[in-house]
Amino acid sequence: MLRDITLGDISAFVLVARLESFALAAEELLVTQSALSRRVKKLENSLGAPLLDRTTRSVTVSRLGREFLPQAERIVNDFHRSLDDIDQVVKVQRGIVSFSCNMTISDTLLPEILAQFKGTYPDIRIRVHEDSSPQAIERVLSGQSELALAQFGEGHPDLEFEALIDDRFVIACHKSHHLANASSTTWEEVKDEQFVLLRSESGTRKILQRYLGEKYDVISNDMQVGHFHSQLGLVGKGIGIAAIPSLVRLSRKDLELAIIPISKPTIRRKLGIVTYRGRSLSPAAEELRKVAVSVMSGFSE
Repeated sequence: MLRDITLGDISAFVLVARLESFALAAEELLVTQSALSRRVKKLENSLGAPLLDRTTRSVTVSRLGREFLPQAERIVNDFHRSLDDIDQVVKVQRGIVSFSCNMTISDTLLPEILAQFKGTYPDIRIRVHEDSSPQAIERVLSGQSELALAQFGEGHPDLEFEALIDDRFVIACHKSHHLANASSTTWEEVKDEQFVLLRSESGTRKILQRYLGEKYDVISNDMQVGHFHSQLGLVGKGIGIAAIPSLVRLSRKDLELAIIPISKPTIRRKLGIVTYRGRSLSPAAEELRKVAVSVMSGFSE
C-alpha cells in the first residue's frame, strides 16, 4: 500500500538509480546489499510496478522509474531542505521572533535591544507589538507574543515575570524652573506646582493615585495629555512639571530637562520580561530575551 512507503524506501531507490549499482549505494548508506534490495523491492511492490531493471551485470532505471525519479528526488531534497531550515532556526540563524513591548521601553531601550540583537542575528525577522503594559501582557497570554517587555502589576498564575528595572518616579522640569537645582524634593513640597498629568486611564497615573492617596487629590489637574512624549514636550517648554518614571526621561533627550528625585513616599514600578509559565521560548526568542536582560539590567537611574 502507498501509505506504507517511507522516506528511506524512496531515498534507497534514488541512490541506486543515481549510482546504477546496489553495491555502491549500499556502501554509501552503510547497509547490506540485501537490506537495500528489500527497501527498493518494498517500494516497487507498493507502487505495483518495477522501478529498476536488474541483470547480473547492471542496474538501470525502468520506464516507470524514469517517470518517478524526478518526483522521488524532489521528495528527498525537500526533506533535507526542511531539516536544514529547522537546523538554522535551532542555531538562531533564521526564523522570526514576535514579542510585545510597552510604550516606555519602546521609546527608550528597545532601539538598543534590537540593534544588539540584529548585530548578532541579522537574518532573524522581528515583529514588535507596541502596546500598553496590560495589552502587551495579554498578547503573551493569547500566544500572539512569545514574551513581553513591560510593567507587571498584580501577577497572573499563567505568567512568569523577570524583574529587571526598579523604575523610580522623579520630577521632570525645565532647566530654568526653580526646582531645577534641587538635589531632591517631596510630594508635600511640590503639591502647589503646575503639573502636566497623563489622562485618568493611564496605568502610570493610577500608580501615583494608589501610592499618594489623598495627596494626589491636591495636585493640579487642569492640563492632561495622553502620552509621555507629549507630557515631556510641554514640560520642555516650561509649561509646568511632571511626575514620571525615571526611564521615561530617555525618550526626550532633545529637551532641556532637569530630573529631581522625589520621596515621602518614594514610588517605584517594576519593569521586566513577561513569559508564559512552563512554555519554552523558541531559540531566537531566547536569544532576544538574553539581549533584553543585558540592556535593561544596565539601565541606571
